Amino acid sequence: MAVRPVAFGIRLRDKGRTLSVRHQSRDPQTYLVVDAREGHETRRRAHSSLFAALTDAAASWRKRLH
Repeated sequence: MAVRPVAFGIRLRDKGRTLSVRHQSRDPQTYLVVDAREGHETRRRAHSSLFAALTDAAASWRKRLH
């Protein structure tokens, strides 16, 4: 069975903040979490596994509530 990278991405938007998870095109084994806010610098974090990227995205998205 062939192993393919994620064929989709995740994008969450709320009040001028966008959080996305996507497969990094340069390195097939890396996933990128991009946290962009209006008036702030965009943060990019690379993860070696999809699980780590999704965990990071979920934690970042929950933090917006506090």
